[in-house]
Amino acid sequence: MSYSRDPNIPGLTHHTTAYKPSPTRLQTLDIWLPSQQISSTPGVWIIYVHGGAWRDPTQDSLCAVPTLRALADKHADLFQRSGERRIAGIASLNYRLSPYPNHPTDPSAPEDEDRNVTHPRHVEDVRDAITYLLGEYKVECWIGVGHSCGATLLLQLPLICTEEDTKIRETQWGMVLLAGIYDIPTFLAEHTPPHCPENIARIYVDIVAGALGEDDSVYRKLSPFWVPKGALWGRRVVLGHSKEDELVEPKQGDVMFRRYNADGWVRDPFDGVAKGEKVIDVRELTMGHDEVWENGVQVADLIAEVVAKVDL
Repeated sequence: MSYSRDPNIPGLTHHTTAYKPSPTRLQTLDIWLPSQQISSTPGVWIIYVHGGAWRDPTQDSLCAVPTLRALADKHADLFQRSGERRIAGIASLNYRLSPYPNHPTDPSAPEDEDRNVTHPRHVEDVRDAITYLLGEYKVECWIGVGHSCGATLLLQLPLICTEEDTKIRETQWGMVLLAGIYDIPTFLAEHTPPHCPENIARIYVDIVAGALGEDDSVYRKLSPFWVPKGALWGRRVVLGHSKEDELVEPKQGDVMFRRYNADGWVRDPFDGVAKGEKVIDVRELTMGHDEVWENGVQVADLIAEVVAKVDL
């Protein structure tokens, strides 16, 4: 499925900026703001983290464009209403990538500092981008949106953030997590023979080793499913997955839901939840792995759903 990468969206102004003082070319943000700021209330920021198996050079911050177009078309009121439950801005970030020397059209070069990193460099870039937004735009409430490894990175923030980063946790209200990789050992086990051919299994091993290192003994502690108790941030999370996903099994979403549930998060009943309770919900999506974000409509609907629940 092809998608528009044109960042110019009616009703929104767009610009690109670096989030580090001495940035590499991938330490940048694309930012969209409502053209007419009609409210003095701070509103909610959406922070989008793209996927691409930590290494795909064809996926970047502009992967958010289809979702933003759908938001602007279907949920324009979220940019216009004068109350608190509105979107004050959207940021989609780039981060440094892991090596991909055999990419068919854009192989990584050994000397490229943007395409030869391993954990924790990806998630450090996510942290630094959010820190920049909190300071530059005085963000008081944000919702993270992550696809595939982008969802993984959002959930890995507690693993690297320190007391200096407390505001990241305090201002994170919720997340929309799409086709995420949450239990890395299980992810690899699901892609070994006889589940898949040996050549496909090798690709998955290369992806994970390139991103997290070749020492598979660390994969469990780097998995969101296995983070310490209390390290699941926010107040409302939606896990989305499609049965048509050909790259990441819905089982990943199932195990992450169980983890949230084990930490005391509750499903959203029809009559609402008690004040202070943390809510985890699951949504079944349609379309293939990348088609979900390339189309963007379902992602936009989930964002609108979570924004509507914000209680600042």
